[in-house]
Amino acid sequence: MLTFDQLDAFAAAFSTLGRLQITPATPETIAQVVDLLDEWPEPATGKYTAAGIEAWRTSVARGESASDIHRDHDLLYGISAGAKVAPFESVHRSEEGLVFDEETLEVREQYRRLGLQAPRLNREPDDHIGLELDFLAQACVSALTALEQDAALAAERYVRIATEFTRDHLLVWAPDMLRKAEEAATTDWMRGLEFMTLGAIEAWTAAIEEDAQ
Repeated sequence: MLTFDQLDAFAAAFSTLGRLQITPATPETIAQVVDLLDEWPEPATGKYTAAGIEAWRTSVARGESASDIHRDHDLLYGISAGAKVAPFESVHRSEEGLVFDEETLEVREQYRRLGLQAPRLNREPDDHIGLELDFLAQACVSALTALEQDAALAAERYVRIATEFTRDHLLVWAPDMLRKAEEAATTDWMRGLEFMTLGAIEAWTAAIEEDAQ
């Protein structure tokens, strides 16, 4: 079973990265994230996380503006036009490459297993990379709450749901998509976001694989 501290760290990382993947950064969120870099929930020993922190610091040093980052985010993910790299699982996995295909509904059902619904239901397809990260954050929070209530079996169930979701959904498409987005990004901020997300997924995968042994 993952420890309380591990679950807390992954909940914080996935929650933050999920929000940043969905909503273009503002001057306020940029400042908040940069202030937290020295205390990032996941260690910077992994190559992706280390690269992400370096890219974010470079973004600030170069003075990338929030408008520059917003434009890059928009062009990458197709917020207002065609996407360079679609951020939806269904586009990458369905035979016809459509949003709101079978994979979208499967992710929606996974939220129901946690007794929740996607936070942007009917406003954003449930299989957006940011919402899949949010799902893992919510599963970790549910496990933490169960542990605080001395409900170890319930905590194990939430971790099992998150593990199955990682195997059946996130790992099937997200790493490849994130690497393509990092290569297509024009700002260090978005490059950093893709690296940080890859790093969190990598660390999470290692943790749940170790837990399963």
